[in-house]
Amino acid sequence: MFLDEPLNASPSTLQYTLGTRTQYQYLYGPYFLIAPIYQETKADDKGNDIRNNIYLPAGTWIDFMTGEAYEGGRVINSFDAPLWKLPVFVKQGAIIPENNPNNNPTQIDRKTRIYEVYPSVEQTSFTEYADDGTTDAYLSGAYAITEIEQRVEKGRAHIVVHPAVGEYQGMEKQKTTIFKVNLTKQPKRVTVLINGKKVSPAETPVCEATELNRFATPGSPLASLSVKKNPVLTVKVPVTSIYNKVELLVDGYEYATPNTLLTHTGALAAPSIVPAKEEEAKPYTLSPAWQSVDNADYYEVEFEGMTYSTIRDTQFLFEGLRPESDYAFKVRAVNQDGVSDWTPFSLRTAANPLEFALHGLTGECTAAAQAGFGLDRLFDFAEKGDIWHTDYQNHEAVPFDLTIDLHCTATLDRLHYIPRENAGNGTVLHGHACVSADQKNWTDVGEFTWARDAKVKEIAFAPQTEVRYIKLSVDQAVGGFGSGTEIYVFKKPGTKVLIPGDINQDGKVDDNDLTSYLNYTGLRQGDSDFEGYVSKGDINGNGLIDAYDISVVATQLEDARPLAVAVQPSGELMIKADKQTYQAGDDVLLTVSGRVLADVNALQLILPYAEADMQFVSIEPKAVSGMANMTNDRLHRNGSKVLYPTFVNVGEKPALNGDDELFVIHMKANRRFTLKPFAVQGMLVSRSLNTLQL
Repeated sequence: MFLDEPLNASPSTLQYTLGTRTQYQYLYGPYFLIAPIYQETKADDKGNDIRNNIYLPAGTWIDFMTGEAYEGGRVINSFDAPLWKLPVFVKQGAIIPENNPNNNPTQIDRKTRIYEVYPSVEQTSFTEYADDGTTDAYLSGAYAITEIEQRVEKGRAHIVVHPAVGEYQGMEKQKTTIFKVNLTKQPKRVTVLINGKKVSPAETPVCEATELNRFATPGSPLASLSVKKNPVLTVKVPVTSIYNKVELLVDGYEYATPNTLLTHTGALAAPSIVPAKEEEAKPYTLSPAWQSVDNADYYEVEFEGMTYSTIRDTQFLFEGLRPESDYAFKVRAVNQDGVSDWTPFSLRTAANPLEFALHGLTGECTAAAQAGFGLDRLFDFAEKGDIWHTDYQNHEAVPFDLTIDLHCTATLDRLHYIPRENAGNGTVLHGHACVSADQKNWTDVGEFTWARDAKVKEIAFAPQTEVRYIKLSVDQAVGGFGSGTEIYVFKKPGTKVLIPGDINQDGKVDDNDLTSYLNYTGLRQGDSDFEGYVSKGDINGNGLIDAYDISVVATQLEDARPLAVAVQPSGELMIKADKQTYQAGDDVLLTVSGRVLADVNALQLILPYAEADMQFVSIEPKAVSGMANMTNDRLHRNGSKVLYPTFVNVGEKPALNGDDELFVIHMKANRRFTLKPFAVQGMLVSRSLNTLQL
């Protein structure tokens, strides 16, 4: 909605539409506003409900189903939404081009043009565009536009169809024009003009209410329902050239529907606020309440510069708020005679109970999930509407292991398991938990025994370091299945988490981390710079900053999408020297080739060499030219000299496949020596981060 708000709207209006408060409504063209029913608010046993939080921009908006008018520039609420009714509003001043009812474009009556109009005192216009609908001749100017205008002045609705401009092959130039004018009572006089000359309508104008319920299944409960909007005046103009000016004058025009929301009169007292109970406070919502006011038809609440109107209840829910924040409100009563004084008050949201819950968790289970009830539902922070459940057909789910990947290392505080709402099949009852940093070495946390009820279950963790994985080994669950609504894992307050690849520890994985890895490629445990934050970048825990660690970062950059399936790289690397014996000052060329490579997204070689014999000069990419060159020449703390040729795809780029010359290493001989064959050491990495050690 914020894209449709005029730039001169008030700051509070722009702020309101800029956020998420209008996410469940939209404008369909310039004149129709649609507000679908997206949640249950006050539904009865037949599915009839109300719709709150419908923002109407400035102007007058008409309920398309009933014809009742609403003033905009506010949020309307308690809007009746029976099962058959979608809230649809049309703006006064709307000019709506229409066609005859049809199932496909071949059934359109191209000799008739129809304009439905909701006249207003504010002049509005609409530009109708037409072309042949089948070719791209419009790119060369083969199209026509027609300007339609309307305005109500001194009780006369004046609608003008200006002469068309342009043409295209096959265009119908002689057309009948039909006006459908929305009003609320029979007009005094109807006049049709063509090029300023009065003509008689092609048919006697008809003014009648339209029955909208024309397609209900005969014999169904809805078949007897009558849904009539305001009357519509239909005027048919004789056939004329579309290059003529056609006008319709409706004298005695009126659009005035009774306001069914305002039925009471009398004095109104300012509402008295019902004090909020501390135990009812929520972190993201507030529900201010007030005492009923005699003679009131509805209430209005002012909040953050916006008026929430037509509230028929004495309580209203505000969502999408910030935890532990103070909010100011004003409330007043409304009836036919006017409004009461405002009653100001303030409320405060509660602390966020999930403030320290870790996001982005995934899981694997040794028991298969039922289709549509996958493990992702356990970690989506949605406690309503979905659950995880093991395969209905598999009654041997228990015992099973559920392994949770935190996708970070963290000091854990506790785990919460929320059973399905009725604590039914699959509710976990007994098992034990353990944790790990690498999925290789596990530390036992202890046994858990939980009652069969819907209350939150908890596992408390003793202080741990660098925990990434949690394994729940379940041996008892209701019905032998596994199920749950949500699992939350909380870190200890005040502690930091380390995201794999976030070597800079700024809370995100980005290009800066890749730059750091470029500086640290080949750094080993024991080197002076390794311990500390660099060691945090050793994701696979092998004591070396290698191609795997770098790939964890590189595969998350440039908007790369996660790989849906695990891919195992394969193949081998070969090193060939240009000769065997070198003299001092000679160039030493080492060509590295790949053989039967498959799905290689990154590679690394480990080449120890004697610095007395030669020194590293450069590396010349061949087939790896599209990959990031992360090569480093290292002098380790133990005195060994090692070259780490390393190439990694950043983002989503083609993997290496087949046989090819990959790169050439350029060295310089320091003395005469005979080169001994290199033992190939290193690794290949796929985009799914599977590795092959060489």
